[in-house]
Amino acid sequence: MQQPQPSILTAPLLERVAARAGSCPLLLFLLLGLWVAEVPVRAKPSNVTQAQWFEIQHVQPRPQRCNTAMGKVNKYTRHCKPFNTFLHQSFSSVAATCQTRSIACKKGQRNCHQSKEPVSLSTCELTSKKYPGCKYKEKRQVASYIVACDPPEKGDSRKFKLVPVHLDKIL
Repeated sequence: MQQPQPSILTAPLLERVAARAGSCPLLLFLLLGLWVAEVPVRAKPSNVTQAQWFEIQHVQPRPQRCNTAMGKVNKYTRHCKPFNTFLHQSFSSVAATCQTRSIACKKGQRNCHQSKEPVSLSTCELTSKKYPGCKYKEKRQVASYIVACDPPEKGDSRKFKLVPVHLDKIL
């Protein structure tokens, strides 16, 4: 994974403090902590598997309004996710897509699979980013999708040989 770049405002500060810190590892450690805290957290929460995080973010058998649905996603990361897609299918239906032939993902991996037919889905686009009161514009559509799938992790159901872990593309 690529390391995030410091912002324009913090880069000079990091350089100045690091130069003055010299051989003081504690100061450098604290400084690094401040820099990392500035970068928004986009990774999955540590207490869920990749498939569980996929389900939280993208599986919604009974459609809800974006503001409500995204509130549930955002509470895990404590920030407003800028854009998200919900598939209006059960997790089992999406996991069944993992049984189709594998194709290349957007970034070149070969663990992606395309849905057999279009499904109902909602896209949510952030319009106001004051966490926790994030507001979204909703768009409903019917489209096919591509998901990346991996073997289940400890904590996932063993019902499937492969489970969805990433929504790669809406077609």
